[in-house]
Amino acid sequence: MSFRENLQTKIRLDNLAAKISQSIGTQAGAHKLDKEAVTELLMLSPYAHEKRRDLELYYRPLETDIAEVLVLDNELPLYTNTTLEDVTLRRSPELKEMISIRNVIKILNDSDILLCKGQQTVQHVHDRAVERLDLRYEKADIDGLVDEAKDAFLSGDVDAVFQVLQLFIEILGYEFVPAEFSVNNCAIFGPCERAQGSAPVFRYVILYNEKSNELKWVNHRLETGNPTAQELIYDVAEGIIPPDVESVQVLHFLADEALTKKVPTLH
Repeated sequence: MSFRENLQTKIRLDNLAAKISQSIGTQAGAHKLDKEAVTELLMLSPYAHEKRRDLELYYRPLETDIAEVLVLDNELPLYTNTTLEDVTLRRSPELKEMISIRNVIKILNDSDILLCKGQQTVQHVHDRAVERLDLRYEKADIDGLVDEAKDAFLSGDVDAVFQVLQLFIEILGYEFVPAEFSVNNCAIFGPCERAQGSAPVFRYVILYNEKSNELKWVNHRLETGNPTAQELIYDVAEGIIPPDVESVQVLHFLADEALTKKVPTLH
């Protein structure tokens, strides 16, 4: 796949992992796990599917005859250094298998092979899927994104502009600003710094108004909880104060920032 396709897959993996993590838990004693999203995540991962008895299993070979095995149920247990046969015995034993004391011990206690459960399993599978992606890029890849965004910007295709901006957000590890900075119709994002005991600070922010197709860069440190910073963002967004850079020149700024890195900032 191309760099862009790999990056889009990375974003898809992130979104799936977040969606699954939000669904994990209990409500009135009933689990809410989004198994459809888990299955989609697994399809993008190195885990292969196999059905054993009443179990939906996904496995990733580690060495000869041993593997990681995930059981698709509400707890999402992930076992390691084991086999499909062993997990099948423990999770769905037949009566004849329970005659053996050794088997009964295995059935009653899986701690010897259990790697993780729940959200930790989701993160583990996500990370194994991301490892397969080649996220390195060259200048030509970044130039291609800029050219695409320019054409979309000049033609007023705001959806296409925002799609490219999302790719730069992923490459640069940018974050969207908190709700306190929100301005109608504006997506606002930038590099966020978090020091222990201090409020998060954005070193600068990019504003894109999807209604008016305006792209602006504000080269000003913004500390969350600071009313002066809120007022500045509002005034720039509304055109009361001019931005430091605007229009397609912001795309060139993003490209320059991307070319100081070799791969996207993983987060």
